[in-house]
Amino acid sequence: MKSLDLVLNAVIVLPAALFLAYIGYYYFDFGLFMMLPNGITEFFLGIPAIQYVALAVALAAIVAKIALRGSIKRQEMENHI
Repeated sequence: MKSLDLVLNAVIVLPAALFLAYIGYYYFDFGLFMMLPNGITEFFLGIPAIQYVALAVALAAIVAKIALRGSIKRQEMENHI
C-alpha cells in the first residue's frame, strides 16, 4: 500500500506541474512552456483542454490519497494490536 502511496505522489506532481505551466504561460508569461522547445510546447498549447484534464487528474489523485492514507493508518493500528 505504501508503494501505491508513492505512485499517487507522482500522479499528483506531474499533472500539477503541467497545470502550473499553463497558468504561468497564460497569466505571467513565464514558466515551463517558455523554456521548452517550440515543438513540445505547440503540442500542449494546441490542445488547451489538457490543462483541465491535468487538474482533474491531480484532484482525483488527492482524493484517492486521502482515502489511502486512512486505510494505511487503519492497517498500521491493526498490526500494532
